Amino acid sequence: MTALTKYQRLEAPGIWRPGPGAQRRDVVAVLGKASLTLMDSRTDSVLAHWSLPAVHRLNPGVRPALYGPGKVAESRDGDGDGAEGESLELDDALMVEALESIDRALRPPARRGWLRRGVGAGSVALVALLAVFWLPPALVDHTAGIVPQASRAQIARAVIDTLPADAPGAGVCAHPGGRQALATLRARVLGGSHRALAIAGVPGFEATHLPGQVIVLGADLLARLDSPEALAGYLIAEDEAAQAEDPLRDILRHAGFRATLSLLTTGSLPAGALAGYLPARLAAGPARPDPAALAGRLAADGLPVAPYADALGANPARAELARQAEALRTQAITPNPAQEPAGRLLGDGEWLMLQAVCDG
Repeated sequence: MTALTKYQRLEAPGIWRPGPGAQRRDVVAVLGKASLTLMDSRTDSVLAHWSLPAVHRLNPGVRPALYGPGKVAESRDGDGDGAEGESLELDDALMVEALESIDRALRPPARRGWLRRGVGAGSVALVALLAVFWLPPALVDHTAGIVPQASRAQIARAVIDTLPADAPGAGVCAHPGGRQALATLRARVLGGSHRALAIAGVPGFEATHLPGQVIVLGADLLARLDSPEALAGYLIAEDEAAQAEDPLRDILRHAGFRATLSLLTTGSLPAGALAGYLPARLAAGPARPDPAALAGRLAADGLPVAPYADALGANPARAELARQAEALRTQAITPNPAQEPAGRLLGDGEWLMLQAVCDG
């Protein structure tokens, strides 16, 4: 111990009390390399050995100095009468200086402890901030990137199943002829991997999309459209938006961190995780993808822009849709005749059947 190099075999008189209420005794305190030895001043017999790291001052700044081994209660009046264990009273300046030097050497200044605690608290705060602001979005992105198509379709069905609870009176339209006509149009416009369905009982709802390449249409939209070409534009717009931004991410953000973690680890969302999601999704309005990309997609599929743009801009309650329609018209590309569908997308009878899909 370097703190002892200037104190070699230091001795000083003192008064020792072995315990509460015990008789005080005159002793000689001997400072050694690792301990403080208390010896009877008359017989030189050893009365106690205190380990130097355990020696604590009980009355800082008060003289005579009062010491104890280990954590001893501080005296109320400074004379040791309130101590709960052994105590040693010293008035020798050199011995007190030696013990104070040793105490400082063994116990770094308090500010270092504060520094360590500050660094530790800062680290914990940083981890907490990362957990709150970085981990959830990262978890959503990672989970959405690995969920297979079959699970996505199951999640879409689970979202649709919440419709009666979240929107009383609403339901999936099930007229057989209308569903068949919608399936025919969906297959001709998007292919066989997609699914399209219509729902009734949600006033003002027109179109949205869900994971698993599922597109949902509103009964009000079907009733007001005047051609399958206009409806084809809605189907393509929703698919274009789904490709630009994975709809599963939106669902996971609604479900929350724990539900997302459950999907990642168990392959399924917990009960109740999707409650309340569908009404907000339906109220968001139809997709508004990049006008240039959508115009190019329609032209590539041999479909004109005008029927969809006219229908999109005909909703007086949504001025942003009118602006979207105008932007789309400015990006219109003349369809390649070679890419135009052979014949009409649907016959008149099929189109009327599709519009009546929610009447059954």
